[in-house]
Amino acid sequence: MKLPRVEGFYFWGRADHKRKILIIALCCVLAALSTIAFIINRNVYAVSVDGKTLGNVSDRKIVDRIKEDLKSKYRDRLGSDIEFSQEIQVTPVRALGKKIDTEQQLFEKLDKILSVQVKAVAIEIDGQQIALVKDRQTAEAVLQEVKNYYVNQSPGELIKVEVSNSIELAEKFTNPERIMTAEAAKDLILKGSVEMATYKVKQGDTLWDIARAQGISLDELIKANPQLKSEDRLALGEVINLKEVKPLLNVTVTKKVTYQEPIAYKTEIIKDDNLWKWDQKVKQQGENGTKEVAAQVVYKNGVKVQQQVLGEKVLKEPVTRIVARGTKAQVAFRGSGRFLWPLVGTVTSPFGRRGGEFHTGIDVAADRGTPIRASNAGTVTFAGRRGTYGNLVIIDHGGGYETWYAHANSILVSVGDRVEKGQQVATVGTTGRTTGSHVHFEVRLNGKPQNPLNYLSR
Repeated sequence: MKLPRVEGFYFWGRADHKRKILIIALCCVLAALSTIAFIINRNVYAVSVDGKTLGNVSDRKIVDRIKEDLKSKYRDRLGSDIEFSQEIQVTPVRALGKKIDTEQQLFEKLDKILSVQVKAVAIEIDGQQIALVKDRQTAEAVLQEVKNYYVNQSPGELIKVEVSNSIELAEKFTNPERIMTAEAAKDLILKGSVEMATYKVKQGDTLWDIARAQGISLDELIKANPQLKSEDRLALGEVINLKEVKPLLNVTVTKKVTYQEPIAYKTEIIKDDNLWKWDQKVKQQGENGTKEVAAQVVYKNGVKVQQQVLGEKVLKEPVTRIVARGTKAQVAFRGSGRFLWPLVGTVTSPFGRRGGEFHTGIDVAADRGTPIRASNAGTVTFAGRRGTYGNLVIIDHGGGYETWYAHANSILVSVGDRVEKGQQVATVGTTGRTTGSHVHFEVRLNGKPQNPLNYLSR
């Protein structure tokens, strides 16, 4: 009677084992389904720039770390705070089928595609942005260097430096390539442009030649070079501007200047009966004196615009130049007195050899504008410009005689005019090759120069 109960116990034991296996299997299926459901429903983060997806990461914080690492990298290289030119978009997406990037992989992708802007300081003059430099310290140094440039251009004790423009320094993010060096920013403010066209003077150059060759007007060239001491004389190798320099910052420098200035000597004329009228002899050489001048001078952008003399002190008195001038007249060799003197004045250079040249007439000094009169009656055969003679009048008196009147300031007759003895034909000037105002007077016989003193009345 015990065996059935044993068999019955054995049967139910096997059934329970099967049930356990079934439960375990069911749990595994449920776990797998849960895992699949989790994977299907789990989000990852797609990273994109300008609408282009670069990759996926499992955590948004990874992108934040990468951005900070990239900023640190550029900051170390550029020496300034930076920001990205493009926006980095992070968007949650379903994870199913998405490849997850490592942090290093996404770092490299962003590093290749992102461009950066660095923090810089803009120098603004009168509301206009002039230059971008790396920081405020550099900007302030540039402005100080501009002031120093004008201060150092002139000697003297500095009284004050003033800037008439409004200046602002503003922090901005910009492309690193737009940031200027301190030297380039200074040149830009001083010259109005980064590069200035210049020309190096060669032998024989004149401002007129340079202006014509460069296609600019002479007035423009003169305005571009206020530093030139003379418009007629250029030094070999001198560098001149082809464009007017227009500084962007107006700097006024006031200085107290002490300098020495010559005191011009005077000339005293004494008469000497032993010398001919055209001769003179220096009895005592003149010598300039010296005075010390104290002045307050105002310069605007390096150009002197105002000077106020504060005081003067004579350091050395000038020495008067004493010149003996002859009064002895030469008697006309022919004694005819057929020609009048063209004007009343002093013969400063006689007929004959003068240095290495032969002087073909006499020079009679007179003030500019003094009337020049016909030495005798005749016909005007030339009235105009001729080489070193300058403005010249030639009168034919007949019998092979001509008189020439050179270096005139103005000519009052024309070719073919009949003139009378003593009639005004020109005025004294300095045209042609001459030093000082005078008339160069010649008498020619059959084209050959004669000594005028042999023909002039006493």
